Amino acid sequence: MSRWGRICTAGGVTTALALGGVVVPTITLPVAQAHAVAPDVETLEVPGVDRGARAQAGALTEAVGGEQEHADYGQGEAAASAPAPEEGQLAALSPRRTTQEFLVAGVTWEAPAGAGAEVGADVGTGATAGADPEVTEVAVRLHEDGAWTDWRALGLDGVVTEEGRTGTEPITSAGADGIQVRVRTADGETPPGLEVDVVDPGTSAADATVGAGQAPAASANAATGRELRPSVVTRKQWGADESLRGSWPTVSGRLDAIYVHHTAGTNSYSRSQSAAIVRGIYAYHTKSRGWPDIGYQLLVDRFGRIFQGRSGAVDDNPIGAHAGGYNTGTIGVSAMGDFEVARPTSALLTALTHVVAWKAYQYGVGPKSHVTLPTGTSTGSDTRARPGQRVRVPAITMHRTTNHTTCPGRYLAGRMKWLRNAVQDRVDRAKSYYGTVRPAVGRPNGSFPADQTPAQWASAPTYRWSRVSGAAKYQVLQKYAKWNEDMPDMRYWRVLGTTTSTSMKIRTSPGWTRHVAVRAISKNGDRGRIETITRSARPVPASSWTRSSTWKRVTGSGYESGQAFRSSHHNAQIRIANAHQVRSVRIMAATGPGYGRVQVLVGGKAYKTINLSSARFNPRKGFPISLGGWRDGTVTLRNVDHGKEVRISAIALARN
Repeated sequence: MSRWGRICTAGGVTTALALGGVVVPTITLPVAQAHAVAPDVETLEVPGVDRGARAQAGALTEAVGGEQEHADYGQGEAAASAPAPEEGQLAALSPRRTTQEFLVAGVTWEAPAGAGAEVGADVGTGATAGADPEVTEVAVRLHEDGAWTDWRALGLDGVVTEEGRTGTEPITSAGADGIQVRVRTADGETPPGLEVDVVDPGTSAADATVGAGQAPAASANAATGRELRPSVVTRKQWGADESLRGSWPTVSGRLDAIYVHHTAGTNSYSRSQSAAIVRGIYAYHTKSRGWPDIGYQLLVDRFGRIFQGRSGAVDDNPIGAHAGGYNTGTIGVSAMGDFEVARPTSALLTALTHVVAWKAYQYGVGPKSHVTLPTGTSTGSDTRARPGQRVRVPAITMHRTTNHTTCPGRYLAGRMKWLRNAVQDRVDRAKSYYGTVRPAVGRPNGSFPADQTPAQWASAPTYRWSRVSGAAKYQVLQKYAKWNEDMPDMRYWRVLGTTTSTSMKIRTSPGWTRHVAVRAISKNGDRGRIETITRSARPVPASSWTRSSTWKRVTGSGYESGQAFRSSHHNAQIRIANAHQVRSVRIMAATGPGYGRVQVLVGGKAYKTINLSSARFNPRKGFPISLGGWRDGTVTLRNVDHGKEVRISAIALARN
C-alpha cells in the first residue's frame, strides 16, 4: 500500500467502548491545526521518442478524454468556432518511469518564439502563439496500485509565462509512483525543453479534518451577497504555502460568466487527500507553470467540500487562469475528479450548486441567461473562436464550450442543464427572501486638483475621496497604458493598495494614462461598487517627439518641466506617432506679444488652430483641443505663420 493509502484519520476522534459491560471513559483527542505544507516537485526530461517504449503494446492507444472521442463538446451551446487541432504526429514518448509518490502531475515545454506572456487578464493584451512545433496532444498514464492506467489526454491551457514556458492542465492521482508521457505535434518535431513534473504535496495531520465542523458564513445585512455563501475551506485550512504565491493584483470589475471545470485524474481519492490534491495543483501551477497563484478561484471535492483556490477569491473577484482567452470577467469552479469516465457524486453536485448560486447571486449573474464574451489574443490555439471574436455562451458555462478540451467531462456536461435550473431556483428563493443584492457600503466621491485632469501635469498629485459610512478601509484600483497602447479592458482593474485614509498620492510616469478608482470595504470584507475618481494622462516625454530641424530647446523655471521648444519657421512640426484612443490633446505652451499660431492635427485631420499671441508673456498656458471621439494616428503640431515664434513645453494625450 502506498504512503497516501496508509494515511488514517486523526484528531477530533471520540471513542466509547463497552467491554464486558464496562464502559471506557470517552477520550477526545486534540484537533490538528492547519499549517503551510511545502511541496516536493520532481522534474523529468522527455527528450523525444524512446524506441523501447514505442515497441511496447498499447504505446499508441487512443487516450481517454481526447477531443476526437465525441463531437458534442458544447451540448448545443453556441460558440464561434476555429478549427480544432489535428491529431498530429508522434513527437515524444517516454519510457515508463518510476518516480517519487505523487498526487499531481503535468507536462510543460518552451513556448514558440513570439508567444504571449499573459497569465490572467487576456483581452487586448499579449500575442498569439508563434511558430511550430504546434502541440496537438499530450497524454500520460500513471502507475497506481501496482498497475499502469490507460492513456489520459491532458488539456492544453495555452498560457505562456514570462519565462516563455507553456504546458498542460494538471492530472490528479490518489497516489501514483510512475508516469509515462506521449506528445504529438503538427510536424512531429519534439517541443523544446519538454518536461514532466510530478508533485508530492506533502501531508499534514490537519488534512483529515479539513472542513469538519464548519458552519456556513453568517450574513451581515440582508441582500449583501453573503446570504448564500456556503462553508469554504480557506487557503490556511488546506495548508497553502504562501511563499509560492507571487504578485497578481488584477481583479475583475464585474462577473459575466461562471466556468465549470474538472481536474481530471483520479475519482477514488480519500476524504483526507482532498486538501493535499489542492496543494498539489497549487504547486504545479506556481512552481511548474510559473503562475503567480493557483488558476481556479474555487474547487469542489466529491465529498461536497468547497475549497478556496486563488487568494482573495472568497471576498473579491481576482482574475484567474482557468479558461485561456476568457479569464477576465469570469471565475472558474473546478470539480475534483475525472467526469469523462465517472459520474459526479450527489454531494459534489450539491456543493457545486451552492458555490455557483452564491457567486451568481452575489454578482447578479442570470443562471439561465446567455452572455457575450470577447476572445483574448494571448492564448495560442486552444480557443474555439479566433482572437478578437465575440462568442455568445451560457452565463454558467463549461470550459469546453469556448476552448479545445473535453473539460469538465461528458458526465458533468450532461448535468449542466440541471445545474442551471438548480442554481436559478436557489437564486430566486434568495431574491424572494432577501431581495436583490445591493452594495454593503456606499460609493466614495472623488476629489482631486482641478488642473490634474484630464492631463496630469504634476508627477504625483494627491487624490482624495469622501468618507463612506460603514467603511473600514478603501481599496484603490488603477488601470494604465502608454500613449501608443490601447487602454486595458474596462472589465478589469489592478489593485494599487488599501488604506484606512481617504486620500492617496499616486505617481504616474511621463506618457502614461492612469485611471484611478476606489471602493469601500466594510469590516467583514464586503465590497462596495468600484467608482472611478479620475482619468488623467501625463505629458508624452519630449524624447518621444519627432521634431523638424528648426526647433530649438530653451530652458526656464516657468516652463512645464523646465523647458520648451521654440521655432519661428513656417510649417515647423512636432509629431507624436502611433497615438492610440486619443479623445483630446492638451498642450502647454508659452504666450506673448507677436507669438504665432499652432495647428493641431490627429491622423492627418486638422482639429483646431490655437493663437499664442497675448499682451504679456506667460511661459505656461494650457490649451485643450477636443477631438469629438476616439482617434488613433499621429498627433501633429504645426506652426502656421511665417516668422512668428511658437514655444511648446508639453503635450498630453487625454483618453477616457
